Amino acid sequence: MYVDLQIHSAALPHHSSWTPETLIPAVHAAGLAAFAITDHNTTAGVVAMQQAARAAGIGFVTGCEVDSSHNGKLWHTLMYGIDPIHPDVIALCHSVDARNAADANHLLMELPREGWVLPDVAALLGKQPNVAEVATALAQHNQLPGRVDADDEAAGMRFLLNRPHSYNPPTVAEVIAVAHQAGGVAILSHPGRSKGIYAIPATADDIASMVTIGLDGIEVFYPAHTPEQVEFLLACATQHQLLISGGSDSHHPHQPLAQWDATLMLPLLQRVRAFA
Repeated sequence: MYVDLQIHSAALPHHSSWTPETLIPAVHAAGLAAFAITDHNTTAGVVAMQQAARAAGIGFVTGCEVDSSHNGKLWHTLMYGIDPIHPDVIALCHSVDARNAADANHLLMELPREGWVLPDVAALLGKQPNVAEVATALAQHNQLPGRVDADDEAAGMRFLLNRPHSYNPPTVAEVIAVAHQAGGVAILSHPGRSKGIYAIPATADDIASMVTIGLDGIEVFYPAHTPEQVEFLLACATQHQLLISGGSDSHHPHQPLAQWDATLMLPLLQRVRAFA
């Protein structure tokens, strides 16, 4: 039995393009017994996809991937098996953008006062920028101390994360609490992926720390994870009795779906009622 528990839909049209009409045939073609929709900071596309999956006789897992922070690092935290219209879920998703916008506007006012060069602050304020856009501009127009990232966005974000109160997304603990309140579980997304400040491969200490605040599982199987990382993550899951997940992170039809063996994921699939 094969599954893919991280797919993104057209609920965020600028970011993803899978629709029920395109995804259901692709899921059939891949031979998947179940799949999940895990859009970034929204559950707007979940209900329609759930209805299409049920009509097609395919197992389905409700989900959402939330921007979050823990111990000075940025993480993506997956919520699975949640009620997609639960008030706490909706409020958490809305808070991501609201916090980001507030932080960006604050930075645009404060950074120039501190002597940092930013291009046309008025124009940036007028287009409602996010923190990543401010970080990119900061790195492009300033010599950041101790810069280690070649990518401007990653360099700027690393600087801001080490600057107190610059960027305040929901914490992993907040996401865990909402997931549990909404009847689901919280899973650390792609913990082995490396993408600058946005996805530093999780260490054993990172995972252990999140376990202490209630993390339910980790995404072990992911296209960018090396065999060594999979082995490490499986060991962490065993040590902490964590649920195991796996997904493709496909955003568009040209990005193939995964065909992960569901054997090790059965406890998760049962917990989130994938075949209810």
